[in-house]
Amino acid sequence: MKSIKQQSEHLFSDASESSLHGFKRLPVSLAAITAALLVLPLSGCFEPRPQQTKYELTVNTAASLYSDYDFGGDSLPFGVTLQVDPSVLICCEFDRVVDGDTIIVHDPDGNRLRVRLTGINAEESVLEDESKNTDEGRAASAFIKDLLSNVDTVYLEYDEAQFDQYDRTLAYVWIDTGSTYVMVNEIMLATDHAEPVYIKPNLRYADTFRQYED
Repeated sequence: MKSIKQQSEHLFSDASESSLHGFKRLPVSLAAITAALLVLPLSGCFEPRPQQTKYELTVNTAASLYSDYDFGGDSLPFGVTLQVDPSVLICCEFDRVVDGDTIIVHDPDGNRLRVRLTGINAEESVLEDESKNTDEGRAASAFIKDLLSNVDTVYLEYDEAQFDQYDRTLAYVWIDTGSTYVMVNEIMLATDHAEPVYIKPNLRYADTFRQYED
């Protein structure tokens, strides 16, 4: 089996030898997206920059891979739709995944934060009582681990309430693809690894999240 790096090199090599339209019928895997993220500079904080609503169709960027594979047409990967103003984001060092809707990060002051992804709920996968864990929960956990496997930096966006009753940080989690930012919360919904939940006062993206209801 080829490594992620080999897959990435193969995809970019093929893209440089043939037209972009020739790729649209190829099968898509999470490894392809992970490979794209691998070759991007995903560490360090950013200077705010204007967001793009569409990716540039070039053969030497991960953006071209997303467009080639027709994730959400020529817009965003996984069919997601949301964009963000970078000035509202908090740059954090990514540590690890806890489960399908919770991650550990370190904020700019070095504080360790247990972040619960706002507006979504994934089934259980790490409870001490194994009978309460589900295959769907384990799949969600595996998916987000793969998605973030080559990410060093994530960006948090807070809603009205920043903490829940368990003192977990509540946030929309964004990752930098090199051309724009995509929200992990929405990716989990778009790929059927989580369901939307609506808990006041954090309803900023409720209208968008409703499109992912079963």
